[in-house]
Amino acid sequence: MTPAAAHGPGGAEPLHWVIVYGRSHAHRLGDLPAEITLRFLELTARKTTELFRNSSVKAVFAFESVGDHFGPTVAHPHGQLVGLPFVPRRLTLGAERRRCVACAEIDRPDLDVVVTGHARLWAPPWARLPFEMVITPTEHRPDLASLSPAEMTSTAGLLHTGLRLCRLTYGGKTPPYLINVMQAPKGDISHHLRIELVPLHKDADTLKRPGGMELGLGVYLNPLPPEAAARILREALAEVREDVA
Repeated sequence: MTPAAAHGPGGAEPLHWVIVYGRSHAHRLGDLPAEITLRFLELTARKTTELFRNSSVKAVFAFESVGDHFGPTVAHPHGQLVGLPFVPRRLTLGAERRRCVACAEIDRPDLDVVVTGHARLWAPPWARLPFEMVITPTEHRPDLASLSPAEMTSTAGLLHTGLRLCRLTYGGKTPPYLINVMQAPKGDISHHLRIELVPLHKDADTLKRPGGMELGLGVYLNPLPPEAAARILREALAEVREDVA
């Protein structure tokens, strides 16, 4: 796995990195061994720590976008990591609340897909699209660098499992999807690390893509209740059990 600086004119510290998973041009992250997903998260943790040494960087966003819907400009499978001089509004859920939103939803077994001793793969109650999933450490951790080796391995395993579940619930094909690694802004220990896995595909009856309400108002009309999505994902889980750490 190779990181390459995308921006850094005049010798300045690069704030945008492209993370190439390997030599394969055809295989997405979920097609590659689970070890590659682990290395992706470990590299993201290391680069995030390095970027936070830059006084202008307030937040770091790592992501992968797959599919023409998102308009990626590089066809070779890759992720990206960007240091930002501001904190995006969506990065921290319910920052004005007194309780961590992720911790508050721990006791929702109807939303669980997989729970290990260190991490959880679940359908969030605020899911915007069918089969949207979130991976969170069981303990309150703000970012990837704060995870223990066991927590990192479990988190990566569940992300890999989620990617395979995306394919299993899409007729065996890989749907367009987003991976959003939502780490804490610099110095914010109240934030609970979450990795969002957002596939853009249909359930059994309804095709759903972001439209006028979603793009105009930020109000998402999800035709599949997250409890139902979690149940369908659990039913598909038997085929990917070997990934669960």
